[in-house]
Amino acid sequence: MIVQVAVALTAGLLGWAYLAIKPPPPIICGSPGGPPVTSPRIQLSDGRHLAYIEKGVPKEEAQYKIIAVHGYDSSKDLDLPVSQELIEELRIYFLFFDRAGYGESDPYPERSVRSEALDIQELADKLHIGSKFYVIGFSLGALLAGASLVVPGVNYWWHGIPANISREAFNTLLGQDQWTFRIAHYAPWLFNWWMTQKWFPSLSMMAGNMAVFCDPDLEILKELSKKPSVGQEKIRQQGMYESLFRDIVIAYGNWEFGPLDLTNPLPENEGSVHIWQGYDDKIIPRMFTEAAAVLGVGVLLWAFQAIRPPPPKICGSKGGPKVTSPRIKLSDGRHLAYEVRGVPKENAKYKVIVVHGFDSSKHIYLPLSQELIDELGIFIVTYDRAGYGDSDPNPKRSVKSEAYDVEELADQMQLEKCFHRNQNSSSCFQTIVRRLAGAALIVPAINFWWPSFPSELCESEYKKQPKKDQWKLRIAHYVPGLLYWWMTLKWFPSCSIMARDPIIFNKRDFEILKKMLQVPNPNEHKIRQQGEFESLFKDLMVGFGSWEFDPMELENPFPHNEGAVQLWQGREDKLVPVELQRFVAKKLPWIKYHEVPDGGHLIVHDNGLCESIFKALLLKQKPTVM
Repeated sequence: MIVQVAVALTAGLLGWAYLAIKPPPPIICGSPGGPPVTSPRIQLSDGRHLAYIEKGVPKEEAQYKIIAVHGYDSSKDLDLPVSQELIEELRIYFLFFDRAGYGESDPYPERSVRSEALDIQELADKLHIGSKFYVIGFSLGALLAGASLVVPGVNYWWHGIPANISREAFNTLLGQDQWTFRIAHYAPWLFNWWMTQKWFPSLSMMAGNMAVFCDPDLEILKELSKKPSVGQEKIRQQGMYESLFRDIVIAYGNWEFGPLDLTNPLPENEGSVHIWQGYDDKIIPRMFTEAAAVLGVGVLLWAFQAIRPPPPKICGSKGGPKVTSPRIKLSDGRHLAYEVRGVPKENAKYKVIVVHGFDSSKHIYLPLSQELIDELGIFIVTYDRAGYGDSDPNPKRSVKSEAYDVEELADQMQLEKCFHRNQNSSSCFQTIVRRLAGAALIVPAINFWWPSFPSELCESEYKKQPKKDQWKLRIAHYVPGLLYWWMTLKWFPSCSIMARDPIIFNKRDFEILKKMLQVPNPNEHKIRQQGEFESLFKDLMVGFGSWEFDPMELENPFPHNEGAVQLWQGREDKLVPVELQRFVAKKLPWIKYHEVPDGGHLIVHDNGLCESIFKALLLKQKPTVM
């Protein structure tokens, strides 16, 4: 009997403890039984929603764009007493949003200092705020023109802060607050119990203890009480744990970085960071003001450094790689490096411009026999696309700009009707058709978000991609501003093609790779020499971003059969889905579609097939080698 009672008592205590410390589930806005969604929201790349409101002048007319980040127990409806006269005089656009778990923004179980910064970055991207903006508030952000941090919170356990300063500042707090912060730091799993138990006083601010406010604070509170508080009832509506409690656990927990280890995010004085601190502030001790500055600046610095791509190492610039190839100067001042092969241009019967693909260059491996080149009289121009090899980066690179580069290259090299051989993407033929005698697209990239693709087909083919590639493509499409951070972090595996993962190659690809390795490429190190962002990452952003046109709406550039567009696809290509390529060929019947039965992604580097592609393009012969 005693044993049974002991078991029952133990089970009861465990059950009580479990229920006491386990946070209740959030009441998510828009879910069955949850609060209604009454504000505009964006959907983040991880599926969550952020609610926001816009104030001030329209963003298209604004001179200054400011994202305001609310603090503890507040929301996007915070009262920022800026006069309408000042807003119109300075042409200020304000963007307010509910942080995760507050108001009408979805909770985030993995919320952290880092995620707060990334949410701001994605919000700015989704609402097209522009490349530069200001942040004011409990500041987390990136790509900043400047920031104002107003009494930002501090963490008494930051490493690098002198222990005597932390200890002295911590001891000025009320005893109940000291215990609250200790539990948030050392035992966050107990925090829900501590904040909801009735035996001991918890956080003074939530208990309504006015001792935490100085006299000027009390005067401000008196004035605020006279005004109706818009949206006050929505602040905690999804649950106190996901809003207020999680704020404290994050702020006083273990940070992912040391703020004192960070460097100036605005080294060229292109902006500034301001800290505003109350001399008599009893919540953020005055002696800790410098540490408060480090907190806000630290978050800004981390986000800025993690997300912002490094500047390119431009060829020919001070400290940059040497220019080792002939180059042309484009009308916008950039340079394109090129290489010529084959017979002299003056003697050539066929002139071909070859456009290399991802992670390649003008030194692309083309297994054409000299006999064929001489027999047909082929003059070949290969060139480095923008940001690759010796060609200058193009900050405004797009699908159309790639096509215009080809056209200008042909003009400056005085090529009349020429053939275009593209292993990159389905470029805009209408922009260069007057120069074309024909075009061959070899395993061209497919964008899963082209509007003419059936959603069911796209979804099915997209799910066949490796998981790590699915995430890479989502970020490149929805939040390109985060792509540099994603591609350089160490927590998740890199994309398959950059890692040269064997999973992306089929049997025939491996045979081709074996032969390619027997032909050393002394210039391979030059492919990414100006920076991976301007070459590889920009390719992903351009290829899988929002295109300026729908390729399925293109018209036949050769309506009188004066030339032809050919599309070559490997049936077993694991990078470019054959089903989507078949859809393109069916939708655009003027494209001559060739499918290699056992071909993978490297079909262009196959000896017999490469020659077959050239003969089909130049001589309009039916392929004999597949």
